[in-house]
Amino acid sequence: MGNNARDDFSQPVKQMLAERVNFHCSVCDAPTLGPKTGTTDKRFSVGKAAHIKAAAKNGPRYDKNQTPAERKSIENGLWACATCADLIDRDADAYSVADLLHIKSDAEWVANVRAGKPPGSELSALTNPTAIKHAVDVFCSRESARQERIDPRFKVDVRMGESGPMYEVTAKERVEARLVVAAKDNEHNVQALRDFLDYGGNLVMDGADLRMEGSPLFQTNEVGATCWQLSSKPRPVTLTIALTAGSCSPLYIEFSGNSTQGNKGVRLEGTAFGGMLTAILTADYSGALTDFTFNIDIQQWASKPVRRLPHFSRLQQIVQLLAAPVQCLILCTREGLESEFGTGQFDGSESFRPLRALFDEIAVIRRVDDFFDMNIALPADISDVLLLQVDMTWLLDLINIETAGEAEVNFFATSSDQAMPLKAILENHVPEAMTLKHRIDLELYGRSYGPFGVEVSCPAVGIHVVGPANIETGLAMELAMRAVEGNHWTPRLVDRPSVA
Repeated sequence: MGNNARDDFSQPVKQMLAERVNFHCSVCDAPTLGPKTGTTDKRFSVGKAAHIKAAAKNGPRYDKNQTPAERKSIENGLWACATCADLIDRDADAYSVADLLHIKSDAEWVANVRAGKPPGSELSALTNPTAIKHAVDVFCSRESARQERIDPRFKVDVRMGESGPMYEVTAKERVEARLVVAAKDNEHNVQALRDFLDYGGNLVMDGADLRMEGSPLFQTNEVGATCWQLSSKPRPVTLTIALTAGSCSPLYIEFSGNSTQGNKGVRLEGTAFGGMLTAILTADYSGALTDFTFNIDIQQWASKPVRRLPHFSRLQQIVQLLAAPVQCLILCTREGLESEFGTGQFDGSESFRPLRALFDEIAVIRRVDDFFDMNIALPADISDVLLLQVDMTWLLDLINIETAGEAEVNFFATSSDQAMPLKAILENHVPEAMTLKHRIDLELYGRSYGPFGVEVSCPAVGIHVVGPANIETGLAMELAMRAVEGNHWTPRLVDRPSVA
């Protein structure tokens, strides 16, 4: 026996493989048997028995450990139409052994479900969720094979979306194609398409606004395409951006993402801090940096406790740094090689102004919540943080009095006895311990908190009059209490509502 001997299937094995799938192609589900034209007692077949593991050496998926009997057994075969069978037997990269075993199993399962039922009724008879999912998976697999038969230059993946099948078509080779934009909203669509062709990326357009020409796959006469998504091949990339303000040390931010390219240049897009910070860089092949943008998306913080906001401190640091123009160095790492992409100045002083105000307000609420332990959550609509903003200056002065280093506390008092030399008494007062008590009620984002009892105390305080100079009975005067050198004021929460 020569080296090219094939272990072909016997006729009974071929017949059984065909019968087990009701003479349908196991891959694309096409019928493979029909009556021969012009006859009343003959039929024709376009089906073949394909080998899962090759029938001879040098064939696709050849297994040298198989015996000749195993190679020609029914377990090593599946029934397919001529086109799919040729692809299985001639293209080693088209299917793996695992793929073909899965296809065979699915085809026999479908034949079993269909047996004894009118065409198209088998799916409505399925009630088990697992069986329904299996049927959908089989449909997607077979539809993929059917589409690839239409134009073998493309790889077609089919999956089920919310509104129907979704087709992902990827060219295996260079294909000349034409994109035709409909008249509706033409200028907007043309600009979006031009940007995609220039720099790559992703472009989603309504099915009625775009038509593609150049392949039978692009013809959607059977079912109208409700949406087109054009994508160029992305390449993994890491962007490292160094921001430097004045003589300060650089702040390094690392973004993970992808780069795409088009006819005119490249576009790099990456995210950091769990997707909350995005950087998009667009550059022409000529070397010109045409666009560089930062975007901070804080929608992840909606309804979350203010003291447990992901990445707040780092993002606040970046927002504060961008309050003035900064020097920017961009490094790009792809396939392990790092290169300098460019340098320049980034000015976010105006574009980030609303965001700075938002971060400042959240920082205030975080400090208040840290002191009073109220477990405050941000509103569901982040914009309400500023819309419902409350002036907390007085409260911050109170709870930050120790860290702020404030030595003096001012308050108003009223004299009830004109004969008493209050001014003289105050001026000659010996420093002593002082405690001021406050009752505080708060309302934030439509919710009331309190009452809270807060004490501000100092071990040694001197008191003097601020004004007016003449003390009159019943007239309020401003007094100042100053901590004696070496002492300081300390705020303390002494009473809070009980938690139910």
